[in-house]
Amino acid sequence: MNNIRVLKFGGTSMGDENTWRKVLDIAAGYQQPVIVVSATSNTTRQLLAAGEEALNDLDKALETSQNIRSRHEVLIERFLDQFDSNTTGSRQQCQDWIEKKIDELEKHLHKINEQVEFSDQRKDAVASIGEQLSSGLLSICGKVYGLETTFIDARDIIKTDSDFGQANPDTERIDQQSRRIRAKVEKGEIPVLGGYYGENSDGQITTLGFEGSDYTASLVGAALDSEAIEIWTDVSGIFTCDPRLVEDAVSIPEISFREATEMAYFGARVLHPSTLKPAAEKRIPVYVRNIFEPDHPGTKIYATADSNGPVRALTFLENVIILTVNAPSTLMGYHFLSNVFATLERHHITVDVVTTTEASVSIAMERPDKLDLITRELEDIGEVTSTERQGLISLIGFGLSNVDAITSRVFSSIKGDPLSLISFSRDKRNLNLILPENHLVETVRSIHHSLFTKEFSTKP
Repeated sequence: MNNIRVLKFGGTSMGDENTWRKVLDIAAGYQQPVIVVSATSNTTRQLLAAGEEALNDLDKALETSQNIRSRHEVLIERFLDQFDSNTTGSRQQCQDWIEKKIDELEKHLHKINEQVEFSDQRKDAVASIGEQLSSGLLSICGKVYGLETTFIDARDIIKTDSDFGQANPDTERIDQQSRRIRAKVEKGEIPVLGGYYGENSDGQITTLGFEGSDYTASLVGAALDSEAIEIWTDVSGIFTCDPRLVEDAVSIPEISFREATEMAYFGARVLHPSTLKPAAEKRIPVYVRNIFEPDHPGTKIYATADSNGPVRALTFLENVIILTVNAPSTLMGYHFLSNVFATLERHHITVDVVTTTEASVSIAMERPDKLDLITRELEDIGEVTSTERQGLISLIGFGLSNVDAITSRVFSSIKGDPLSLISFSRDKRNLNLILPENHLVETVRSIHHSLFTKEFSTKP
């Protein structure tokens, strides 16, 4: 029987010597764990900041690099100071690893400064150093802690294309390479690898995009046909809404793959939208759990989860813009629409909500960095108007048996008449509302209270 469980620990879990102990305690409770880790807290941001600084101020970039070095040195010293046994050898191993990775970083910074260019390819190489640091160091410290941890370079497992910054995994090659992990597990070892990064067919480092460490865990879990994948974070599961904004939000015991993906896509920051695809294809359950409450069951995500209410969850996005493109009389129908969406695809723009007619399309999305360029290209297709500073509210897992009661309760929770756009999908069971950003927080809280706090019946 396959008892492998892939345990992914995020930046909060890798924050300091105390959370490292929690990570290793959790891993020790499993028969065949595989550990995937993020960079330590704030490291990826610092790495990318150093790259940007190197364009114009190499000294400042190198200062940031030394700050990253010292933070990791302090973390290791504090972790190893807890042990009475001789840790001199482990300290030296850790120091050598930090030295090696910081040296690689500073070579990149010098190159950036010389070439006055911070390309997407080099960004991936720089950003990946955080996970390389954390995974290598944790594998050394795990041995001191009494576990048979062993480092595996994620580049040896995660094979991708060359779309730097958001590389697409080559699952066939990942399946082949995962034999290395399985061989370690069968010998009683605990593989530790960094999430987020891999390499293309030319051996160049790539990254999987925002929250790519979760994606790595799912890819590895699927390749190993693991019993389960566990995402360990600082919240006890997926909540009915962001608990930082809505005080009465509660943890959802179980949710389907599709609902969890929709939540991630529409603003819930617990999981990346791509994370669940490999697990869903293999029907491997995914758990979201809290390292600070390890006894809490968290949320189980699996294919056949049953809905237990009128709406599963409420998510929201800020900084949304609506672009409306009206077709000229000479370009109607599918030619017009295909040109609009080809423009968005060319710039890798993710669209959140779309409403269309034969001669007009309204597109809601998080405001892209290249908005001016995209707008100019769309103006070659038709007349463009934009509505900025919007917020998007999404109701996920909409109960279809009592649509009238739910929609009545939702719309009665909205004060005034602020809605800019409405979209409902019966197949996906979600309702999307777009409204000015200054109405967002109040409306989210009001709708959540009406749907999740009040007793629900078919009479609103």
